Amino acid sequence: MRVNFRKTRTMRQGQHLAGLVVNQHINVSRYDFDLLKAILSNCIFHGPANQNREGHADFRAHLEGRVGFMESINAARGAKLRNLLNRIDW
Repeated sequence: MRVNFRKTRTMRQGQHLAGLVVNQHINVSRYDFDLLKAILSNCIFHGPANQNREGHADFRAHLEGRVGFMESINAARGAKLRNLLNRIDW
């Protein structure tokens, strides 16, 4: 077997695959992390009803699912988000 160089290309760093960033390790994009962190912070200060702009029937479960996804990809970042989620007054 030989490498077919016409079908080979060099990719730049920071590739996205299925919504995740694939560099040295798999991670969630900075934009997605910052957006969820902002939503959680605004829920703390302004209340969760104010942040449910998409009209989720169970907004708490929706946020817990998103935080759980972040925890499964990056435990350290997920722990920060879990801290914010636990501070929300439901």
